[in-house]
Amino acid sequence: MNPVKLHELMLSLQKGEKPAFEAIYNDFFGVIYHLSLQYLHDEKVSEEIVQDSFMKLWEIRETLNDTFNIRNFLYTITKNNCLNYLRNQKIALKHQEKIKYLEMQFNYEALEKLGNYMEFEELREKVSRAIDALPADLRETFKLSRFEELHYKEIADMQSISIKTVEARMTKALRILRFELKDYVTLICLISNLLS
Repeated sequence: MNPVKLHELMLSLQKGEKPAFEAIYNDFFGVIYHLSLQYLHDEKVSEEIVQDSFMKLWEIRETLNDTFNIRNFLYTITKNNCLNYLRNQKIALKHQEKIKYLEMQFNYEALEKLGNYMEFEELREKVSRAIDALPADLRETFKLSRFEELHYKEIADMQSISIKTVEARMTKALRILRFELKDYVTLICLISNLLS
């Protein structure tokens, strides 16, 4: 959204004008929802979290000023709500199969380190390079899982390998990526959006 237009909407929102709120909601809902969905993998929970973020924006509308950044506010509130959800889920998943816990731990760590919206945007190239540097077999399996959203059985059939091998490759790929991106704001679970 044009910064000038956004500023005008913010001033209208400050006055409690619902059309301004609806315009902001329509403009930002998609990216905030997909942020939540890629980490939580649950449409219902993601939608509830995003709705809560917008409700908080409405609740603080009278305190808005010229330095207020709506995008970063929605992004941060959503990130924190996802963190809280993952923190609770992490306990429940700890005793389930290893790969699911590893992915949940990775999601949690990535969100915990996540900065503002601009930092999120700047990671596209770093994440892309890290994936391209994976060994060919790991990279292919990882992309089928993350980009094509195929189930492990589908990947196993496609690559003529066992499901156990798919799991092993995903585990190794995630560990390599977590190591390679450890100094960055890691967003690996948003990779399909970042590189689309």
